[in-house]
Amino acid sequence: MDFLKSTIASIAAKANTAFPYSLGEKIEFQNDTIWNVYHATRRSDNLACCVFEFDINSQRSRLPLARNAMKKLRTMRYPGIIKVLDTYENEQSILIATESVVPLDVVLQNREIMNNEAMKWGLYLVANTVKFINVDASSIHGNIRQSSIFVADTGEWRLSGFELLTSTKEEEPVIYTFGGLVPDSRRFAAPEVNKGGWDILKKQPHHLVDSYLFGVLIFEIFNGRFSTADQIQSSARKNIPAELFGPFKKLVQALPRQRASVKQFIDVGKEDSKVTPGGGFFKTDLIQLSESVDSLNVQSEHERESFIRDFQRARSKFPPNYLRLKILPQLVSCIEFGGGGPKLFALLLDIAQNVEQDEFQAAVMPTIVKLYSSPDRTVRIALLENLNKYIDKLPNKVINDKIFPELLNGFSDIAPAIREQTVKSVLVFVPKLSDRNINNDLLRSLARTQNDEQPGIRTNTTICLGKIAHNLGPHTRSRVLVTAFTRSLKDPFVHARNAALMALAVTIDIFSPEDCCSKLLPAICPSLLDKEKIVRSQAHKTLEIYLAKVTSHAATMSDAGSAQPLTSAPASGTAAPKLPDMQETSEVSSESSWGGWNAINGFAKRLVNDEIGDVDHGVPPPRASTDSSVSSIANSKGTTEYLSPGSSVTRPSSSTSSLGFGSSGVRFEPEPVDGDDDFGWGESDIDGDNTFTDSNHKQEADDEADDWAGFDTTAPTRSVRAPNHAPAKITTRTTVSSAATTRVPNGNKPSISTTARSMTAVAASKKTIAGTKSHSIAAHKEQKKGSKFADTGIDEDDWGEGW
Repeated sequence: MDFLKSTIASIAAKANTAFPYSLGEKIEFQNDTIWNVYHATRRSDNLACCVFEFDINSQRSRLPLARNAMKKLRTMRYPGIIKVLDTYENEQSILIATESVVPLDVVLQNREIMNNEAMKWGLYLVANTVKFINVDASSIHGNIRQSSIFVADTGEWRLSGFELLTSTKEEEPVIYTFGGLVPDSRRFAAPEVNKGGWDILKKQPHHLVDSYLFGVLIFEIFNGRFSTADQIQSSARKNIPAELFGPFKKLVQALPRQRASVKQFIDVGKEDSKVTPGGGFFKTDLIQLSESVDSLNVQSEHERESFIRDFQRARSKFPPNYLRLKILPQLVSCIEFGGGGPKLFALLLDIAQNVEQDEFQAAVMPTIVKLYSSPDRTVRIALLENLNKYIDKLPNKVINDKIFPELLNGFSDIAPAIREQTVKSVLVFVPKLSDRNINNDLLRSLARTQNDEQPGIRTNTTICLGKIAHNLGPHTRSRVLVTAFTRSLKDPFVHARNAALMALAVTIDIFSPEDCCSKLLPAICPSLLDKEKIVRSQAHKTLEIYLAKVTSHAATMSDAGSAQPLTSAPASGTAAPKLPDMQETSEVSSESSWGGWNAINGFAKRLVNDEIGDVDHGVPPPRASTDSSVSSIANSKGTTEYLSPGSSVTRPSSSTSSLGFGSSGVRFEPEPVDGDDDFGWGESDIDGDNTFTDSNHKQEADDEADDWAGFDTTAPTRSVRAPNHAPAKITTRTTVSSAATTRVPNGNKPSISTTARSMTAVAASKKTIAGTKSHSIAAHKEQKKGSKFADTGIDEDDWGEGW
């Protein structure tokens, strides 16, 4: 029958557009009221709520009670009073929509949740509401019982049952006329009402009847239902807590003049038991902390810290929904408008972890987004330190559009702690960021922090790059990482160098075998002799990994190029030139590289040809070796000096280097990264300058580059078979030694004329070049004193021995 009635009521409610709520299932409980209670939803936003229904046709005599309750619930507002959303009355019923609640009778059945401390907290809330009605509103409730108490979603107790609520200032109080119409009124009525009727209330203080009814409520909560008033007056305590039993007895005194008021009951409960015997029963963690939550916005810093400390200790005592629906909004409000600080924010995030994503985005996310632009650095650090607690609940669009632009400011903050924490947070943010944000703004910001003055920030930047390497764009990550890691290998901070080696080891799959050989292995090798053992050890491990990759790749290469000559093949596809011997040479293309063994062989070949040309014109040649290789030719007397770059080749200054290597005497300053097409990293500085200024870890510029940078690889080659090429031969030799001849101590440039076929001219030329050698090295050392790279003390004359 109840199911049919519920269905009909639901259909009627849906059809009635004037009451925009859909009734659901009826709530069953020990109902001794005039209302039927239903679960319901508001159709406009699907808000969960409850609807109290009064059937006029079946309870017409009690219609004044229902109308009085509807009127008083709409006009009286207090935190402990059930919250009314809407009301509606027609000829068949009165409907009152309220917040979502559960009857106290249903909640009390779960004793694991509703323990003694939780019941004290609920009684305290109801007592304060009754006190408000009696004292502040000068009214009588007259219907306090267990069926008039409901529990909200937050776990807080709400007072309802306003059928008899009467103000002492009303001309026709409802309670005096209709008090007896309330169901089971005689069982709950005070002794004086049962004897003299409801009119006797006019002759006594109006709060005394509510004091007695509140005592009856305490008995019901701890001992269950009662049948007669004699059970209330009994001296048996039963399940009532000992600390509550004395004050309870004063509430239910038979003589009204001996009865305590609810206000007095609250005061005793909040007093110290040492001062007032039987007092202090309301001094519990739940009660004290719940009162502190409402005043967080106006508390001092010391009071807030005390609240956080006490709350963390008693957190498990609160109902889960109370934390989510009551404390969380208060913390959000306090942080956003009252400046709660990092500790309060950490507490907010701890509670918000148990909140559903939709609710989190509605209640907490706006505050988090706003805090990222906060000038308070302690709050911003708290945001970054607790990133893992909320990042998964934020949509990617909000992170990229609203949070990430504010995060970028942290990379350039004046506080090192902000910069360091921002770098660490990148690992958490990267999976949520768009490719554009990663490969543009983020890389530019990390380029700044890799040059940071704090060594720990530089180290963390390198570690960060190693961990996010696979998130970078496939077209740029190899170039960016090569530059970044090789730069860190020159860092004066030992852990930064070690982090670079470790990052190279774990990102080896990103680099091609060609990059491993030409860029990374040359950068790793100097670390094998690092002054720190941990760096040397890691360098060995990393080197083995890269050598294994290069070796593995080389094994898969074909042998088709093994028979090719040392020099490069012509780009036009013509036949490759033969390896030169004592009698002949071939044209050497200008593409014969400057930086490899072919360059050394090509230069030796030209010198040998000069000597052979001299023989053709009457100069006796040196004794030839039986070895036809270029190295054997180089060991002859006429060419030994030219094959030792440290002894015969003058190192030009960087201003004359055709390749742009070498030091210029001015400290390198990186260009601004904002407009850099390489995202702030620039080109790889494997052979270039070092941006770090630690004097204990400055590295010299690449000697090989300096040695070979001055060679003019575009000079015309010569053939010993063409006698009319003598002028070209002399011009070539003059070009090679021009850097040296300009610095002859006596200022006389060697005279090499077109009559160089005579022995005297050749001998004079050799002496001039030999005399220039020592002065060339001295001049080069003098030049390096003015550069940022200090002289290491290595004898330049021994440069060629390592080869």
